[in-house]
Amino acid sequence: MKELVLALVAAGFGLVGTVVGARAAKKGALISAKVTLQQVRDQADVDQAHWLRQQRFQAYEGFLAAWDECLRIVQSVGLLGDSESPGPSPLRDAAGRMTERARRIDILGPAEVAQAAEELADSIRRDVDIATELLKLAEAYVPSVERRATDAAPAMRAAMEAMDEATRQMGEIAAEVAETDEIGRVPPEAAAAFESFDRAQELVDAAMDRGHADMDKVSEFLDRATALMDELKRNQAARERTRERFTTAARHTLAPPGPDTV
Repeated sequence: MKELVLALVAAGFGLVGTVVGARAAKKGALISAKVTLQQVRDQADVDQAHWLRQQRFQAYEGFLAAWDECLRIVQSVGLLGDSESPGPSPLRDAAGRMTERARRIDILGPAEVAQAAEELADSIRRDVDIATELLKLAEAYVPSVERRATDAAPAMRAAMEAMDEATRQMGEIAAEVAETDEIGRVPPEAAAAFESFDRAQELVDAAMDRGHADMDKVSEFLDRATALMDELKRNQAARERTRERFTTAARHTLAPPGPDTV
């Protein structure tokens, strides 16, 4: 009986040791699994951050390439490109590519860079719109003004010639009356001379009215063109500040992570 009790006690201690060992092993395995899982997660974060940084770099680089393309077009052929070439202007096409690449930046972020990119693309598109409006304005006004000026010159010249002739006739009549010393006598040709003078005055008045109308059209054109040019200058000045903001934000975003960055 005593031997049986001792055997049971010994078995109990052995079982306890086994249980304790199993629990310790399980705890160690759990700790090891957690460490491994955290390492995997950390590495995944690093890989994802590296991938995102690379995607952003490519997107920013592509956007700036489109920006440089716009600048080259402006410097070489102007805002509207080659106006004699069929199809859309080269700058409008390049501005469209800027817009597409700005949308990709909007997806990749961050918001500060995306907003600056969108503002730059909008600014270039606005330049194109302003230049197009200026061209349409010139096409509408300049030929009309030139035609009016071309037509007005002969009309004014004819009016002045008619006035000179009427004045000459009136002078001859006045001289004739003075020579005859017949005060109050009206020569027969005086009525025709007065009519000629009145017609000449009407021609002069009409030519002057037309000249004033032409000047009003020119003033209207100049006022609108000046307003568009002022808007273009403001737009370009604001774009310089936006470009600096984009560059600063992009550099900050693409900077290598610090030692404390996970």
